[in-house]
Amino acid sequence: MAGKDEGRSALQKIDDGWQRLESRLCAGVLVAEIASLTIWIALKGLSSDYKAGENASGLVFRSLLSAALLGVAAHLATRKQPEKLHRAVTTTAVILGLVMGRLWVHAGVLYASNILNFLQNASALMLIGGLRGLATRLTLWVALLGASLATSRGRHINVDVLVRYVPEKLRLPAALVGQVAAMIVCFFGALGFADYIAISVYRADATQPCPGERGEKGKTCDTSAGAKAATVVHEVGSDFFLLGRQASLDLGSWPIVLAGKPYDKWLTAAEWNTWLDGADWKAHFSPTAVDALHMDASQPTATRMPQVAVPGTGEQARGLLVRELDFVFPFGLLVIALKFALRIALILTGAVKIDLDSAHADEELANAQERDAKEAAT
Repeated sequence: MAGKDEGRSALQKIDDGWQRLESRLCAGVLVAEIASLTIWIALKGLSSDYKAGENASGLVFRSLLSAALLGVAAHLATRKQPEKLHRAVTTTAVILGLVMGRLWVHAGVLYASNILNFLQNASALMLIGGLRGLATRLTLWVALLGASLATSRGRHINVDVLVRYVPEKLRLPAALVGQVAAMIVCFFGALGFADYIAISVYRADATQPCPGERGEKGKTCDTSAGAKAATVVHEVGSDFFLLGRQASLDLGSWPIVLAGKPYDKWLTAAEWNTWLDGADWKAHFSPTAVDALHMDASQPTATRMPQVAVPGTGEQARGLLVRELDFVFPFGLLVIALKFALRIALILTGAVKIDLDSAHADEELANAQERDAKEAAT
């Protein structure tokens, strides 16, 4: 293995390392996406009460869950028994589980509802749209990682009909022109999307009065990229401050929620005011707006939802961090542009050959066939 690595160029080693990193990251993101969807579906099912003639999702979920649990238990308990007995017991357990779902159709409804509503409305997940919002963003991330991995191996979507009809000597330059064009499109696409997000989402000024001699009355110029970036950085700092404050509220909410108590009844006015004074809010927001968030301490029994508030903006905190996650798309395009640049360098150094049919080849199958042939020879 060491000898094989020594024969590879620095660019090839960078490409291989980058590929391994993205492959592992893609697998991790995919697992997180499946986990978030599973938790969301499970809590939705468990929190749905069943009434005859109405929504039966709670009954269906409990029946399927009972069947799965009993089926797995029966399989593990009888897997060493004769095949016929093993199948009969496992099948019976699954059927029994489907029937048993009706026996606990009302169990845990309030408990699951309390957890689900907490996650969706008063936890840090609320800032990105809850469990479903998390899954949506992870799906986009998986798609961009897949596109980047495809670019590394030349399996991205491309139209090669023109390259196939040019003379053999011109195929390499023609293919490189296509690669360079794709890199430029991805690069400027990333800049364009980032600029759009800064203006439309973070409300950075698109234009401003022209400075100096150009500053005629009423004349405006495009706002510089630096000024837009400064606006975004300031807003991102405020958003992450709110994320930290919401996380501190979550630490107090989780023991309450897990104990089965209502998540929105534990935070009193005095506790809210103390929590509010425990951080430097005025470094990010107007002091007047921050002071307006205090509750009336003369009502000690008053409670409020443990949900962070955005001072002075009139905006809800729900989905606040979605705008930060919007940068996943331009960042992904930028990474793909860099992948194209790396592949162009590998082509120019001869480390990668232009093969118009490589996108249709099954690399893993070819490697497996080569490995099997070597094992057969030995």
